[in-house]
Amino acid sequence: MDLHDGLRRLAVRGGDLTEVRTELDRLLRRAVGYDVAAISTVDPATLLWTSCFVTGIDQEGGGERERVIFDLEFRDADLNGYARLASAAVPVAGLHQATGGRISAAARYEPLLRDLGFGDEARVMLRSRNGCWGSLTLYRRTPSPPFGPVELTLLAGAVPLIADLFRLTLLRAALDVAGGHDEPPGMLVVRAGGVVETVSTQARAWLDAVDDRGRIPSAVWSVAAAARAGNRPATAALPSRGGRWVVLHGSPIEGSADRVALIVEGARPAVLGQVIARAYDLTAREREVTALAAQGRSTRQMAADLGISPFTVQDHLKAVFTKTGTHSRGELVASLHSRHYAPRTAAGASPSPYGWYLDDGVA
Repeated sequence: MDLHDGLRRLAVRGGDLTEVRTELDRLLRRAVGYDVAAISTVDPATLLWTSCFVTGIDQEGGGERERVIFDLEFRDADLNGYARLASAAVPVAGLHQATGGRISAAARYEPLLRDLGFGDEARVMLRSRNGCWGSLTLYRRTPSPPFGPVELTLLAGAVPLIADLFRLTLLRAALDVAGGHDEPPGMLVVRAGGVVETVSTQARAWLDAVDDRGRIPSAVWSVAAAARAGNRPATAALPSRGGRWVVLHGSPIEGSADRVALIVEGARPAVLGQVIARAYDLTAREREVTALAAQGRSTRQMAADLGISPFTVQDHLKAVFTKTGTHSRGELVASLHSRHYAPRTAAGASPSPYGWYLDDGVA
């Protein structure tokens, strides 16, 4: 079984985020090989970390290691930065390859890599067509060889599958968190031959938005058939009567020959968390600018993304700095992480498939 087949099977089988990351670690170790891994989820709106799963190393001192990585990332002061990698043509980079074999040129070498005996690092941003959902950071200790072009290409080819795996895992978790967000997803189970076994209240509401005559849209049957035939997840989007799009995600149910589970959700953009918006009284445009700043976008890129002038972008940034008590983009992003993300991650809040967190138990 190759890596892609293993990832598809894992997407079908499912499990909670810890189980999925444990199995992903097993698959990647077998396909690529490494000594230590940090497998993280990120908020697609800001690319800030919402959870981290580490294997292959003692967790003592993990907080200091994170501090080093975050400090360099927020200051955009090192090679292969995560935010930059997320928008790169290929969201995978090896440190040995990027430095021509001189990994000591990286700012994180002295405070992090050298003392741990790491001889190379591969960073991967898990980007799909509808957002970035996580990151992989893989380390090899000396005297293991560095990550080669073939291995980095293999990781790059797996990026869309792993990204979709993460979002599907988060969607399944969202089904179980009552009140975790507005307009929650729903689920229905269908059998071959057009038999609907179960429809949740939320799924019925989404299907009624497509057709309010009590009928099951034909797209349900096509997604279910595709999932059943290919033994892998299948997806389709269809317009609703209100102008929004409804998205269907179908997966075969493991151990059943003809049953398929479908998650139904409303398509929505990833946006800066309402908690942050309320904390600083940010306007809608200021929220957009803040999110783009967190993603490492330049002023010109922000202007192009938002359809406004660079001068207007700067005006919005100044307003955001004033409201958040910060003075630069790096300080702004560091403040967002330390004030809003780090406490919730430490408290065990669950990442959301729409950005931010499902269970916001931290004031």
